[in-house]
Amino acid sequence: MLEAVATFLLEEVGPKLKDDKALSFRLMIAANLASIVASELRTQDDRFSHEARRLKGLLPGVADEAKLWSSRGAERTEALLALERELAARLRSGRIKIDDKVIDHLVQTAKDTLAVTNPRFELGDEP
Repeated sequence: MLEAVATFLLEEVGPKLKDDKALSFRLMIAANLASIVASELRTQDDRFSHEARRLKGLLPGVADEAKLWSSRGAERTEALLALERELAARLRSGRIKIDDKVIDHLVQTAKDTLAVTNPRFELGDEP
């Protein structure tokens, strides 16, 4: 639905505003925001499960499985944030070394996040 709104704004409303540069600019911002929210909603489950699995691999035995895979979004989000905080704490303290597996996780998480707001953005093959 949000993608349809964005398309409507850009293709139907936008051309009618060609003489009003300020309003055209705000319309493009609104259409872009609608597209971003649509992309976030469309990809959130996949992004969540991929990141959760990678974090579980980096932090075996740490995840609260019941919350991590809960049907309640707030519980899932909090469980994922807890894993992210734990990884950060272990990296800062030196309990986990920054190796290829950690870098791969961080780069992939960044790619997945950036793909939501700009699907054409490329980090390249090298981190």
